[in-house]
Amino acid sequence: MADKKQTQDPLDLEVAMSSSEAFIIKYKNKFLAGIAAIVIVVGGVLGYQHFIAEPNEKKASEALFKGEQYFMADNYEFALNGDSLGYEGFLKVADEFSGTEAGQLANAYAGICYKNLGKNDEAIKYLKKFSADDNLVSPAIYGAIGDCYFESNSIKDAESYYKKAIDSKNNMIAPLYTYRLAMLYFNNGDNAKAAELMEKLKDDYPQSNEASDADKYIEYFQNLKK
Repeated sequence: MADKKQTQDPLDLEVAMSSSEAFIIKYKNKFLAGIAAIVIVVGGVLGYQHFIAEPNEKKASEALFKGEQYFMADNYEFALNGDSLGYEGFLKVADEFSGTEAGQLANAYAGICYKNLGKNDEAIKYLKKFSADDNLVSPAIYGAIGDCYFESNSIKDAESYYKKAIDSKNNMIAPLYTYRLAMLYFNNGDNAKAAELMEKLKDDYPQSNEASDADKYIEYFQNLKK
């Protein structure tokens, strides 16, 4: 039984979180936040500086621009499907410019739009179409796919994709998904693995935001062990 005094911290465990479901619901924002920001920042920077800078990508770049504005405004339906003012939507861009780097980026945007609309099957479909040889955007996409599987309760698939994101060893992506994989294990009742992942987070990425509360999570998970 957990009988720890952690009242100074927001985690606090003020109700000792009698079920893993309650715990995940309570910290859902922290657990799920960030991937859209990662994709738009990382994807945007790499997209314009690396992918779309090529002359043969110019038209596709222009086609993406309005969609990115809708994306940033959280208007995911317009971002996906277009508007009545001439913007055709990420889905159309991904199809029309398939095989180009900009088309790849449109797939990523489309996948994140679907994810934010709660349409995880469609999100996975488009996120899996994205492919790039880099150590930043690709791991973020793996993590987003993992999130979709986790939200759909496909635990093994979520675990697999979280591990792919972690294996990147990218200092921004890997700690985020080490944290989320720990929460996946906790949500699935494996408190020992959850604590082990939090220890790994502390050891491998001690300066990361995700590691800041690792000791509190570790203590909580260990207290739940029978």
